[in-house]
Amino acid sequence: MSANPPSWRFARMSPSQINQDPFQGEFFTATADLSERLIRESIQNSLDARSGAEKVRVRFGFSGNRGAIGVRNAKPYLLGLEKHLESIADALTAPRANTDDRETRAAYRAWDQLKEPLSYLVVEDFGTTGLSGEITANSEIEGTNDFWGFFRSIGISPKSENAGGSWGLGKWVFPDASRINAYFGLTRRAEEDADLMMGMAMLRTHTVNGEKYPPYGFFAAHSDKNDEEWLPMPVTSLEQDKAFIGSAQRDFHLQRNHQAGLSVVIPHPREDLNPRNLGRAVITQYFLPIIRGDLEVQIEHPAEELLEINAATIGTKTRLVTASDRDDESVISMQGIIRLANWAILQKEHIGIAFPVTKLRESIEALELGKLRQQFESGERLAFQLTTKVQQRGKQEQDTSYFVYLEQDDELSEGCAYFVRGNLRIPRMRSPQRYRARALVLVKNRSLLGHLLRDAEGPAHALWDPHAQRLKEHWSGGYNRVQAVRRTAELLLQNLVQRTSEQQFDALADLFPADPDTTGVEIKRGPRRTPETPLPPPQPNGVPLAITRRTGGFSVRSIDGKATERKSAWILRFAYDVARGGSSRAMRQYKQGIRQGQADFSLREGQLQVRHHGCEIEVIDHNEIRFMVLDRSFFVVVDGLDTRDVVVEVKRDSGARTSAAANAQ
Repeated sequence: MSANPPSWRFARMSPSQINQDPFQGEFFTATADLSERLIRESIQNSLDARSGAEKVRVRFGFSGNRGAIGVRNAKPYLLGLEKHLESIADALTAPRANTDDRETRAAYRAWDQLKEPLSYLVVEDFGTTGLSGEITANSEIEGTNDFWGFFRSIGISPKSENAGGSWGLGKWVFPDASRINAYFGLTRRAEEDADLMMGMAMLRTHTVNGEKYPPYGFFAAHSDKNDEEWLPMPVTSLEQDKAFIGSAQRDFHLQRNHQAGLSVVIPHPREDLNPRNLGRAVITQYFLPIIRGDLEVQIEHPAEELLEINAATIGTKTRLVTASDRDDESVISMQGIIRLANWAILQKEHIGIAFPVTKLRESIEALELGKLRQQFESGERLAFQLTTKVQQRGKQEQDTSYFVYLEQDDELSEGCAYFVRGNLRIPRMRSPQRYRARALVLVKNRSLLGHLLRDAEGPAHALWDPHAQRLKEHWSGGYNRVQAVRRTAELLLQNLVQRTSEQQFDALADLFPADPDTTGVEIKRGPRRTPETPLPPPQPNGVPLAITRRTGGFSVRSIDGKATERKSAWILRFAYDVARGGSSRAMRQYKQGIRQGQADFSLREGQLQVRHHGCEIEVIDHNEIRFMVLDRSFFVVVDGLDTRDVVVEVKRDSGARTSAAANAQ
């Protein structure tokens, strides 16, 4: 081995550099558990690096306690890191034995971890190109340079527009999965004979012996250059550190064996990473490329049976998803979507119901719905190909397509929808819960619509947000395109499933059981009505208000012009109905959509029109209005909703100030 072995190194900060700790994890931690994030990001990177039409194989190998590397043998992989971890632990001043601070405990534990045998988790891919690109390059942007993107950039992606990821933040999951916040990467590039190895640590700004250091450090080949000139370079199997590469491959039990691809080593993986959790995430997030035969996954642990998930075995591995508490990831749901996806793959793209989309609702209503209803209600699966137009800013409109597959399933407690762009499932999308049906929405990644939807995703690629900034910057009419794709399955089901007219006048009884000044109604879309057909007005406890259905909305007014107490203040809120749980669940689901950036509508965003007469109004939330009655002939009208059933609640605001003017005073 070289007299100057590779080691961890942090370049000293200059006085002018800004102090900033990494924040990338904030984009991911609220969207998924660690196992799901590791699976989504690592496999997405592997599929993006696929070599031609070759099948991608991803291996997750745990050392467990049995295979951990002894403290002495682990020292070459931790050389130079100890003082930085110790400095961070010491900077958090709470005593080690007495602190209750989570961050302090984690810092001390990271440092103490170096005194224990080095356990690890290996993530290796095969059938990929490896980290291609010039290893000495480090400009502001190095397009298509995967080596640069993996080791030398944060928040900047070198990937092409056809890749699944685009933010340059996915690598954060590797240090996040490590209790010492570090990882190694060993790559063999296509048509090259060398193995290259580097490491990266993402800690926090810290001080060692009076010198200030940035959060980011590198495991790299030895260099005599000073910090201002130093560029971290990989250890290579062709030079003096060839023996080191061989030892690393043996110690971490890598299966690279001269094959192109990338092996990532996560030292001291966190406790919640285990084969079962990883297997569950593989099935729920990547069922489609597995069924297609494009991906297979192996998960190994010395204390457990080898877990192989591929097109032949995925149906028998759904038992792994029982750890999920989501309806769309239950065993029944996943077994169903696997069957539906298998059927969808067998359909040729020109087979099924193909139609162009101008205005989505009108385009669906123009189909032969009578025949389709009979097919659907008899248990037949339906396939739809929808053609729409998208427009990049500064360019002409172009046609693009997406696909929707539907089936009924009476075993479901509520409907489930699965949205997939390319190989990547978008997991935090809203399902058409009121229908006991399953939907699969597929968008080709290598399509203009796929590019548009990628710009509607955040770094975690968890949902399509019609308000995303990158969408607004790159596309004209992007909001409408995203909303159309999100709502297609639900609008199709609305027209395929017959529902009887229902009226419910005590929708708020469970929410406001003792309040005499409350009224409400669930507006149900049954047989077609005239635009202004009033429902029989609910009058619990003599409240003199009526809620009336309109085409695309509703109105609230006094009953038959009877006097309503002047200066009385009311709170009006509304949401689309859900299949189970009544108005309270509908309101909770709406709030959840707001938090996730996928609200059905928003009064604050100008998507709805509000007219009023004889009252003062104030928009107080995305789905809430406060109004004060000034005249017996008052009304409030809300327009701009779609054809879904609506839950409307009206409650006296007895504690509110009487008007917006009063608030201003």
